[in-house]
Amino acid sequence: MDGRELKLNSLSRYSKTSPLYVLEEHGHCEVPAGCGGVVLRWRNPRDGVPLTLWLYSAGEYRAFLDGPPPESARPLVSFGEHVLAFEIGEIDPAFMVLIFAGRYQPDGDNRVRSSGARGGEVSVLSAADGSWRYTFQEPVDDAWTRAGFDDSGWSSMVLREERRPPADPKRDPDRYRINQVTEKGGVGLGVTGDGTRVWVRKAFEISESVQGGAVTGGDDV
Repeated sequence: MDGRELKLNSLSRYSKTSPLYVLEEHGHCEVPAGCGGVVLRWRNPRDGVPLTLWLYSAGEYRAFLDGPPPESARPLVSFGEHVLAFEIGEIDPAFMVLIFAGRYQPDGDNRVRSSGARGGEVSVLSAADGSWRYTFQEPVDDAWTRAGFDDSGWSSMVLREERRPPADPKRDPDRYRINQVTEKGGVGLGVTGDGTRVWVRKAFEISESVQGGAVTGGDDV
């Protein structure tokens, strides 16, 4: 068997690289290829950052990203200003209302492998820093889910790590989710006052400097 035949039968012959795009390899039992399969996707890093979202909520909830619900648990978020928003019911102000982590880790997701220019790490984490705002009064329209909304009349969420005890102490399905978000860096947040339904918003910004691998702090991530 000569060298040409070996080359023709080599899988490396079909490998793809690009100086402009990121090639993502998604490997998981839930992908259309089935268990053991992979899905390949080209992504333009100039379009934004794919944030993987983790959330625990004390009650039933609806989540929004710049107006509509996120398209998936790993939405592509463009550079610039954004708003995460949640409507959460069945809460108890004495306990945790939510804990959240949104992260992009180029080398930290064992379900997605990437090649090419991937940029820097990005994180949006629940924190008692005044940037997570809430109200018990139902907003009149969906402007609260978008950038530019004046939430100066809203209150800041507070640190609240104790959660409502599970209905069945022998079964605690929420513990895994809470631990998962905590490991990503999120902290439990709560509210003060009376109410069983709350509207929460978090404004943040993704800087274009992330393309080059640099990540700034605060709300500019």
